[in-house]
Amino acid sequence: MRLFLVLAIATLIGGTAGLLHSQWKLTGIREQLRPINPGSAAQFIGRLNLGDEQDNVDAPVAVVVGSTEYDFGTMERRGVRSHTFVIRNDGTKPLTLKKGETTCKCTLSSLDSGEVAPGESVEVRLEWTAREVGPTLQFQQTADILTSDPNNQLIQLVIKGHIVQSVMPRPEVLTMNGLSSGEGTTVAGKVYAYRETEEPLKITDVTFLKEPPAGLIDISFTELTEQQVKQEPRAYSGQEMVVKLAPGLPPGSFSFPVRLTTNLPDAPKVDVFLNGSVDPDISVFGKGFRAAREAGSQHIGTLHLNSISSAEGLETGFNLVVKGAYRDDVRFEVKEVDPASHLELSLGEPMKIGNGKTLHHRLMIKVAPGVKQVSRLGGNLGAPARIVLSTSHPFVKEVSIEVLMAVTK
Repeated sequence: MRLFLVLAIATLIGGTAGLLHSQWKLTGIREQLRPINPGSAAQFIGRLNLGDEQDNVDAPVAVVVGSTEYDFGTMERRGVRSHTFVIRNDGTKPLTLKKGETTCKCTLSSLDSGEVAPGESVEVRLEWTAREVGPTLQFQQTADILTSDPNNQLIQLVIKGHIVQSVMPRPEVLTMNGLSSGEGTTVAGKVYAYRETEEPLKITDVTFLKEPPAGLIDISFTELTEQQVKQEPRAYSGQEMVVKLAPGLPPGSFSFPVRLTTNLPDAPKVDVFLNGSVDPDISVFGKGFRAAREAGSQHIGTLHLNSISSAEGLETGFNLVVKGAYRDDVRFEVKEVDPASHLELSLGEPMKIGNGKTLHHRLMIKVAPGVKQVSRLGGNLGAPARIVLSTSHPFVKEVSIEVLMAVTK
């Protein structure tokens, strides 16, 4: 009895195994369990439906040779890298390709009649400029390629990597505040390379991102000595950056960003900012005067005389304050007065103030009694009056002052 039971179980197991083996060979289960090629996943999925295989034989088949992703590894900030992918047509019909959405520069090589013939390939070049260093120091860019392959209508190409910045200025901002239009200055900084290379750091190009007035800024570089480099932790080489600012910048604040290109791999670039301010060599101090300078103009402010009685007239004045390298040489002359029928001007001798650091030139204004009524208050109340003074300053040729006044009964 026991022997009979064992034989029955063995017969049952053998029959089941035979049946499974035949199903494995005949139904395609073994074919479905083969490893998947990541570059041809869409084609594999299309082949799972054996009934459709005959319908798709006579069609284009888009295959990315290798991988759809490329890792640049580590690249410099503002460095430029590119990678070329190859898409091959493994089908029997011409394959059409078209660029879709992209987050980087994507270029397809020329196609005859805009199609890829069966068995032929086309190159797709992706280019990426590492502009910023993010919190994770990682970047990933994609480009979509639209295809006529019915089983692989969208191919997404990916480039990725890490961004580093191995060249840094110390400091990043060179500040020059409180300058005079008639005075120049010199400031210096350093640029370090924090990566060891075959050649020491060199600056190969200097580009002003905002063009300064011609001839006013000169930049030069000198290689740092080994001892100087050792003073900066983790630095391998460096350059001293010397900026010479010539006299002649107009009053006001300024900022001239400078982009430096180096000889390091990827031609990494680094920005240095030349920031500062120029105080006016000529200003006005007096009751009723409000300074208001306009870029590119010699206008320096507005004098408020307000209402003046025609019967009484007016006598007032203010000081033209001169400082800077040319303070002792500056003289003023009346160039224009509007209306000349109402305003009489006279200039006094300069007086030294504060141990001679500034000079005050007194300008007297007189409105004589009995002049006609007039309104020069601006806007609908008449155009403002105007005083223009020429100067002997080499960079400030004249100053213009607006006068708000009205002569009444």
